[in-house]
Order: sequence, then structure tokens, then C-alpha cells
Amino acid sequence: MMTEDEARSWFADRYDAARVERVARFLEIVREESGRQNLVAASTLPNLWFRHGLDSAQLVELAEAREGLWIDIGTGGGFPGMVVAILRDSPTLLVEPRQKRASFLRDAADALGLANVRVEQKRAESVAPQPPAAIVSARAVAALPALFGGAAHLTDRDTLWLLPKGRSARSEVEALTGSWQGLFHVEHSLTDPESLIVIARGITPA
Repeated sequence: MMTEDEARSWFADRYDAARVERVARFLEIVREESGRQNLVAASTLPNLWFRHGLDSAQLVELAEAREGLWIDIGTGGGFPGMVVAILRDSPTLLVEPRQKRASFLRDAADALGLANVRVEQKRAESVAPQPPAAIVSARAVAALPALFGGAAHLTDRDTLWLLPKGRSARSEVEALTGSWQGLFHVEHSLTDPESLIVIARGITPA
């Protein structure tokens, strides 16, 4: 496991100082807010750069420098969506149904001056159709069939799905047989060699 200094250095090697400082400010906002609401597991607070910052930023690395709308479903305490918005200039839509979390996300975006962030306090299936997302992410939100079913109206065949799934990734992809089809690839997470990220394209009902 990386130290916090090593995780911050990972950012500094890839992004300019202003973006790294914004990530640092956001992680401090999360740390402060965690005294009022349970944004992340308390056990991860000493390792925010590694467990949440780097865990989120690795998705930007997997996004192949795609421009366009990024939709993050079930953003919760801001991961990965807020980190994504800091590291990219393209628009980012954060979909979060819980009122307290959605308010936190809006306040954090304002505090950081992130003009590219919009927050929808809804479930994904209730979000009005947008221009199709270039990228959709969702971190441990729902099983793949439910996730595709709830968000497919926000995407098209060109949308890239980046879905951290822990250890269940391969079994979840196998379970899609007969319901959803597309091109699937599985990557190991940088923050846990046993955790997997599903990368999917061309998702359509079977």
C-alpha cells in the first residue's frame, strides 16, 4: 500500500500544481465534513489520498483522454466524481439521491470554484436524458444489470463505462448473459490488487 506522501506524489507526477492543490483542498473538506456526516468509512480517513483520491483518479487515467460529459452515479461523499471534475475541464454531472450528500457536493463544488460540476439529487433512472455521456462511472453503487438499466438512457453505444466493482467484477459480467451485451474488459485497481474495475463499451440490451 502506498503512503499518503507517495499517493500525493502520484498526482504531482501527472497533474499541475493547481489541480493537485484543489484535490488536497477537497480531501480536507471531506475530512472536516466527516465529523458531521459519514461520507467515507472512518477507518479510511488517515489514508484519504490513497483510498479515495488515487482510487478515483485512476479512472481518469483509464478514460483515454476522452472529452465530453462525465456522469458519476451515486457520487456520495464525492468519489470518484469530484476528483474527476478537478482533474478534467469537461462537464461533470454528479448523480446523488440523498439530500444531505447532494448539498455537500454542491457546497464543495462552490468552495473549490468548480464551474464544470452539476449535481442532480435523484436516482439515475430519474435524471432527464442529457446529450449522451462520453463516460459513466459508478463506484460500488449497484450490480451491473441494475446499473445499466438505470442509466442506459443517459448513454449511447460510444459511452465508456468505468465501474470499480471490487472482487465481484468477473462474476457480475458473466451474470449479464442474456440481458446486456457489449465489450467488457477488467483492470486491476491501483489501490487494491484484489479489486477490479469493469471497463465497458457498446452497452445495449441483449
